Amino acid sequence: MALNVELQQRQTEQEKLLAQRDDFSSQLQEVNRANSRLLEQLTELGQEKDKLQQELEETRKTADKRKAMLDELAIDVAQAQGGAERRGCSTRRRCWAGALREGAARPAGGQEPHRGGDPLTAPRQKARTRELESLQQTVEELQAQIQSMEGTKGWFKRRLKEAEETAEKSALEHQEQIQKLQLEQTAQLQGKMAEIEAQQRATENSFQEVLKVQTETVLDLQDRLKGQVWLHLHPSTLMLDHKNSV
Repeated sequence: MALNVELQQRQTEQEKLLAQRDDFSSQLQEVNRANSRLLEQLTELGQEKDKLQQELEETRKTADKRKAMLDELAIDVAQAQGGAERRGCSTRRRCWAGALREGAARPAGGQEPHRGGDPLTAPRQKARTRELESLQQTVEELQAQIQSMEGTKGWFKRRLKEAEETAEKSALEHQEQIQKLQLEQTAQLQGKMAEIEAQQRATENSFQEVLKVQTETVLDLQDRLKGQVWLHLHPSTLMLDHKNSV
């Protein structure tokens, strides 16, 4: 009876250890799921980094285009100003030549004839001035846009750097956490498995001992039963043994 109780206790302990092992397995699965979530976060950070790089490249290209347009406008303004100066000189030369011709043809009365000049010169100069002012305004607007694009590019660079630092930090923390959890889980599982194996061996040994005792008890009972049957079938032998003993 005592052996049966002990065997039952061993089996109960073994069931508890198996339940603990299942619990540790569940914890390990939860750790693996947490690792998967961390990997997803790292993937999202990588995608955001790529997006920022693409936006930064587009911003850079746009800024380069704006700078090229500004350079072209600066060249146009310079050419326009040079053309205006050349036209002004030509106009002045024409005026001086006309004045000389008028002086040579002036009558003796000494009265100076009316000099009207070129009637189209003033409107052309005004139109050219308006054109130059418009170009100058366009140049200033483009310069402001370029400065804004430079600021945007700087913002993208800062965001990109922050994303890279965050990704590196998350990857390092993720790796450290994985290593720590793996070491802890491995040590715990190894300890529990060793304990379970020891309990299983002890239970097996106890079971073998109980089985041996039960087998010996059955054999002893069988021998006794055979002896009783033989004496029942041969009562004379029992009486003879009794007489001899007397």
